[in-house]
Amino acid sequence: MAHIQKSLMVKTLKAHGVNQLDVVADMRAHGSHISRTALLDLIRYGLWPKKFNPESIRESFTRLLGEDNQEEISEMLKTAPRTVNATSAYQVLPLLAKYELSQADLLRAMKKTGITLSASALSQLLRHGKWPILIEAEQIKAAVEKFMNEHVSTHELSTMWNETETKKGKASKTTKTPSKPTLIFEQPEREMLYQKTMNHFKLTRHPFENEVHGIDDLFMSQSQRRVRESMVQASLNGSILAVTGECGAGKTELRKSFYDYANNHHPELLIIEAMVIDKKRLTAAMIFDALAEELQINSMPNGLENRARKVERTLKQSAKAGNKHVLVIEEAHDLSNAAIKHLKRICELSDGFNRLVSVILVGQPELEAKLSLSNFDIREFSYRCNIMTMQPLGSSVTDYIAHKLSRCNVDFKNIITPEAIEAIKQRLQGVVQYGITKSNGSKDMTYPLMVNTLLVKAMNEAASACEPVITDELIGMIK
Repeated sequence: MAHIQKSLMVKTLKAHGVNQLDVVADMRAHGSHISRTALLDLIRYGLWPKKFNPESIRESFTRLLGEDNQEEISEMLKTAPRTVNATSAYQVLPLLAKYELSQADLLRAMKKTGITLSASALSQLLRHGKWPILIEAEQIKAAVEKFMNEHVSTHELSTMWNETETKKGKASKTTKTPSKPTLIFEQPEREMLYQKTMNHFKLTRHPFENEVHGIDDLFMSQSQRRVRESMVQASLNGSILAVTGECGAGKTELRKSFYDYANNHHPELLIIEAMVIDKKRLTAAMIFDALAEELQINSMPNGLENRARKVERTLKQSAKAGNKHVLVIEEAHDLSNAAIKHLKRICELSDGFNRLVSVILVGQPELEAKLSLSNFDIREFSYRCNIMTMQPLGSSVTDYIAHKLSRCNVDFKNIITPEAIEAIKQRLQGVVQYGITKSNGSKDMTYPLMVNTLLVKAMNEAASACEPVITDELIGMIK
């Protein structure tokens, strides 16, 4: 039976010129949360998801095939389960399913009474309790009840607008006004780039894994170049700089670029790293040990004071030989207040007017919050620390994609359309909630990791659908 169902669905859709991905796009556009894989398994193999309302697929087929093809649609859906597992705000949806009525039937009946709703608006009302703004609720209820009165019992009609447990559960949850800005962003789930996808696009290696084998593999936007230049200037002038960025913003790659640039253009700059995995455990002794190792001090005396003096003497000798010193600490958002205080003491080491050690901290946005002047314990350090924030790619997304694919000897125009790149920019936009005193804002999340993840998913989708290039419609279907 599953084989017959597969053949019938696929053949019927094909006969009407409807692509399987058209069904995916239509259902996504009308509020269905079924995954692409589950929907394609249904179309191809007749495998109905356990938690899915058959009426949703019927409505989609009706929109795509037309009202005149109900017999063909019913034939395709003859093995559909009769139970309703979809989200329902009121008792209307279960009643429609019980009496084998569709939302399309309800829409047509409502239109005859003068109430015109879109399919998505009706779905949002019945599933999520979101009432249209421009039509009175009582008018909608009256139109629905007139249609349902012909099919349901008197008791069912009287309880039709009772809220379901799902609706009650949502209502019982109190929404607290956020005391600080809250970012609402649906991050795309990561997945691997399949071998069949690489074959489909004629790729010899993964273009969007962040494996950097040389400076030519690095993409540097103008914003990233400015941050790197700030790191160079802070290192040469004995300053304190904090570089913050979201996860996936490219902080590690930026640090590697800084090292490469310093080695090639400023050989006098000695870069020192405190190699402690857990930055919460970083101590003054560990920092002095890192300095001693870079300065090639073979033996260190006992006692922190004695170590500090020996390191200071060696730093002065190194500085007189024309060297500059910078201490770089990654994952700096994990530093304790005590460790940051130790860093201040390091920064105070000087030879006359010349500071002996610069400090660069690299970390996630929490680092900026930690360095706030409201953190009273480390205010002396915060006053002396400049902060640079790594910006998203923004308008450089196209250049980024082109660069990544060019490293695989592939023209990006053969992989993705300009409209799809614009769709990626729109997809990677978050909403910032400020509370009731200020309207919501937006936040650009086009960081390299996010772009990479979305592109991998898009390439896999395109290969699965045998699409030659990634289009904006395909980007719109990705969750």
